[in-house]
Amino acid sequence: MADFENVQPDEYKLLGRNYTPGRPWGITGVTIHHMAGDLDADACNRVWRGAGTSAHYSVDRNGKIVQHVNDTDRAWACGDGVGVNSGGNDRSISIEHANCKSGPWLVHDAAIESGAHLVAALCRYYKLGRPEWMKNVFPHKHWKATACPGELAGSQNAKYMRRAQEWYDAMTAGTSAPAPQPQPQPQPSGKPLGKVNVRYALRNLNGGWNAEVTNFGGGEDGFAGVPNGRHDLLYAKVDKGMLRYRAHTIEDGWLGWVDKGDPADTVNGCAGVPGHTIDGVQVYYVTPEGREYQQAWYRSQTTARAGWLTVCCDDGNSVSGYDGWAGMLGEPLDRLQISIGTSNPF
Repeated sequence: MADFENVQPDEYKLLGRNYTPGRPWGITGVTIHHMAGDLDADACNRVWRGAGTSAHYSVDRNGKIVQHVNDTDRAWACGDGVGVNSGGNDRSISIEHANCKSGPWLVHDAAIESGAHLVAALCRYYKLGRPEWMKNVFPHKHWKATACPGELAGSQNAKYMRRAQEWYDAMTAGTSAPAPQPQPQPQPSGKPLGKVNVRYALRNLNGGWNAEVTNFGGGEDGFAGVPNGRHDLLYAKVDKGMLRYRAHTIEDGWLGWVDKGDPADTVNGCAGVPGHTIDGVQVYYVTPEGREYQQAWYRSQTTARAGWLTVCCDDGNSVSGYDGWAGMLGEPLDRLQISIGTSNPF
């Protein structure tokens, strides 16, 4: 997992070419790019070797951060020249993000989360101030006529910059995770959807699956997991709409989002890593188009403390007062409850 406090990536894969040594004009900003593709670090290096370009960092679809050019050198990333006191190449740090879609060029959620965290870490480490668009954080197209960075300068910009600021505030305050900024609650609209059932289960660490739970029982009687147990995999599915979910493990940090629930497919149908302990879960419900808006409501317990933790609602950004993910980092998650609806059922 990346060390954001000291601006250390998950991995170094230095390109070894297509850069200019030194920082004669210092570092005054961060430049945001998109890959125009769903690439990993090795693929980025192959593309850059052939194109005579580079970037300081890449962030892949799972949020993994790899460094390709040292911060102390100038990457050939922005197309505005080198050695002329340019704002892009000479004075900024460039970050590439993996795309999940073209037309428009959207970026993976995990890449947004890690990229925004990296922006916050860089702004803090190099004393650039709180991240602000067009002040210390710039799109590639600011330095050169280009469509880059796609929707990171469009429909995904507000989310990206909000997370960068939340992470900056959290790091400056010395807390482990940012508190989501309250957002207005979307109002229910469209045709009634009716009851949405969610089915889910947790697998014992290096063991078997526990019984599948449908929604949850009265009071505290229905939950996935085993009290005081450790779990390594989670699957979840709904009978209407779509459920997206992901896990945080003690060993790996946040993992990629999963869109289907299948206990037989531990690669693409479950969240988590076999043998690694889950300590956090995030769930997001996508309402079918034209139907009454509903959300995922969920909560958890850990092995380190008694009682249920704060109720969560989707990613925490649409309803004020609710958390955006369940669990306590570093504490094995032993119980989980999920429900889909228009209001808090707990």
